[in-house]
Amino acid sequence: MYWISYVDARGNRQRKPGAESWDEARHGLAEALGRVKEEENLKPGEVLTCRDSFSDIADRFLAYQKPRLTPKAYKRDKGIAVHLKAFFPGRLTEITSSQVSDYVTARLGKVSKSSVRKELNSLRHLFRLVCGEWKLLPRFANPCLDVTAPKVRDERTQHLSPDQFRRLLAASPANVRPIFGLLTATGMRRSELLECRWKYVDGSRILLPTSKNDEPKEVHLNAFACKVLASLPQGEPEDLLFPHIRPEAVSMAFHRVCEQLGISDIRLHDLRHTFATWLRQQGIELDVIASQLGHRDLRMTKRYARIASVQVQKAVNGLDSVLEVAQEGQTSNVSHQLVTGSPALLEANSTTQ
Repeated sequence: MYWISYVDARGNRQRKPGAESWDEARHGLAEALGRVKEEENLKPGEVLTCRDSFSDIADRFLAYQKPRLTPKAYKRDKGIAVHLKAFFPGRLTEITSSQVSDYVTARLGKVSKSSVRKELNSLRHLFRLVCGEWKLLPRFANPCLDVTAPKVRDERTQHLSPDQFRRLLAASPANVRPIFGLLTATGMRRSELLECRWKYVDGSRILLPTSKNDEPKEVHLNAFACKVLASLPQGEPEDLLFPHIRPEAVSMAFHRVCEQLGISDIRLHDLRHTFATWLRQQGIELDVIASQLGHRDLRMTKRYARIASVQVQKAVNGLDSVLEVAQEGQTSNVSHQLVTGSPALLEANSTTQ
């Protein structure tokens, strides 16, 4: 192996492996010195022309993300990178806004709008690093700036009624009945509950060391949830609350019970919706619900906590007393047919034609 050695534009000695032959090493050195000369001639605000392929930059992006994300989130970004690499096989500098738009169009024919938005967000994050922190492209050379993400209007609002919840528990197998009960009573995610250990249970609360947001989370327990926990076989501090139960098995059991009861279009995650919606229907503020759910953005909580139409009707009916007082206190010379049922009267200072 031949090595090359040179001084970069900042005056630092660089020593790198060149190639297996003398000629290839000389070519590599000449290319490196050319880059140094280009960098020395840069004007303020300019950056060197990036010669890396998009695939290489995508690998660098994944290496950047790995220590910053949860394993599940990193796995998602890694899967997204596979699709991006296949669509952008050339150099990073060759990618245009038109190509990014074509990628969005091509993916819309294969996956949901929500998935396309996530993929586009990952690509945007990559180019923000490229044009900002890494300085591989000029700041305003981001090809994602003018690309519009598809609008997603598939927010689920489904939740169980109290009667459906009672029927669900009665019909559920014994091994998953406590899981369904706790998910509804606490609003926890499936992963949070199935990965919960006895050492996290602290009286009337569960203290999770990490959650989906990679932050500690405090889950408060009501009397129903405490009763469910008390019914479980007590394990050692390091033991899981529900050992030997796979997440997929829980979701499948929930689907089968709902199908048996004739409850349609309900998923296991909708038990979390049910928890938030029931709290909201009792008049609980959104920020309180968000604290239990572990949301940092109230817009996400609004998706879960729906106000029932009967509550809206009750609130609107509450204005009747105010409207009646306003009608009784109106002056006799000003009225409207909508209120009195008679034609509008003329004001005192009006003159007839």
